[in-house]
Amino acid sequence: MKTSIDTLTRVLAFLRENAAKTADEVRPIAAGCVVSSPSLPAVWSANHVRVALPLGFESIVELADQQMEGCRYVQIVLEHQEAGLALEAAFRAASWETERELLMSLSAAADRDADTSIVIDAGEAEVAEVMRRWYSEDERDPAALAQLVEFSRRESRACGDRLLGIRSSDDQLVAISKLRGDGHIAQVEDVYTAPEARGRGFGRAVVTRAVELARAAGHDLIFINADDNDWPKQLYARLGFRPLGRLWQFHLG
Repeated sequence: MKTSIDTLTRVLAFLRENAAKTADEVRPIAAGCVVSSPSLPAVWSANHVRVALPLGFESIVELADQQMEGCRYVQIVLEHQEAGLALEAAFRAASWETERELLMSLSAAADRDADTSIVIDAGEAEVAEVMRRWYSEDERDPAALAQLVEFSRRESRACGDRLLGIRSSDDQLVAISKLRGDGHIAQVEDVYTAPEARGRGFGRAVVTRAVELARAAGHDLIFINADDNDWPKQLYARLGFRPLGRLWQFHLG
């Protein structure tokens, strides 16, 4: 049986591979890699320095400044677990935006069944519109919003995502998730329910359906990402996902 460290290593490699599929360019460096997409300059996920080594605060900032010279911002994604814990406070004290993403692997049974009969395969265009609604909750700039939606579409195509959704009684798509896999590892991604449809179990249903499909396709590792400071991780825990590790994101600009 693989240890949790082995599992985390596999998940991080999977995430790097999919970032490379989506970006305009990925350039390896000694500490990790640089993900670059000049075609989507406003999208942090498409433009960042990804660091796997336990660098100190000054070293990691200097590296990011060098590698992202000319960009409108600096975005760092840190994979190293111990370094992330140590550096989070330092970045916050230096007025950087900090985010902590929880990686959770499926390793237990769900607390109860979900009705997955309501989940359908959704179309790319309608999923893009739901993603636009989601992004617009935080992003008000039209140009940046358009780039985020384009990034979502590009990523799903590049990674071969299966798009899942639930329709309302008036046939509008109101909940989504995406299933991304390579035959061995599967990721449940972009889980969202529109505000007017919340509280009806749709999030549980779309995640459970994605898990069903991943298992049927023979994936031996299924994982999901969650904001470590938000409530969805509690839902995922009830569905059988357990903490595996974290990714730290530090942003300036």
